[in-house]
Amino acid sequence: MCRKSTVAVIALLFVGALTVTGEEKKNLAKPAKEPGSWRLEQHETAKADMAPEADAIVITVKEISGTDWHVQAVQTNLKMAEGKEYVLSFKAKASSDRNMPVNAMVDQEDWHTIGLTETAEVTTDWKDFKYEFKAEGVSKEKKDRISLVLGGEKGKVWIKDIQLIAK
Repeated sequence: MCRKSTVAVIALLFVGALTVTGEEKKNLAKPAKEPGSWRLEQHETAKADMAPEADAIVITVKEISGTDWHVQAVQTNLKMAEGKEYVLSFKAKASSDRNMPVNAMVDQEDWHTIGLTETAEVTTDWKDFKYEFKAEGVSKEKKDRISLVLGGEKGKVWIKDIQLIAK
């Protein structure tokens, strides 16, 4: 094989490797700062609103009901693969220190978790959060979701730079 052909083959292999790597690192989450990326759930007497602010989304919990999941910011229509490992990362801060449950779940009735059930300790300063989990019990359709549970107390929570990436 001539030198020119060898270089061409190596270049094609390199480009192919980059393509595969790029696909594996695709962010399944939607941009945090866009309100259309989220579904704001409010149940019973719990009330909240959501708006973009700079490079983040801010959720303001105005009324609570005594049940923390009665306010949730949810990214829906995600498709995770059964048995695959994922990394969820984001930055968050709050108007006062608070706990924020973070879950990966199916977005359909029985609402079971699919490998991620953690609690973020959010402070008044920006903080990085990173959770690794194995997706188990995913939906057969594009009906998985990431839920940030915010109804435990009143106040504001800012979220930015959310990523959900397969390992």
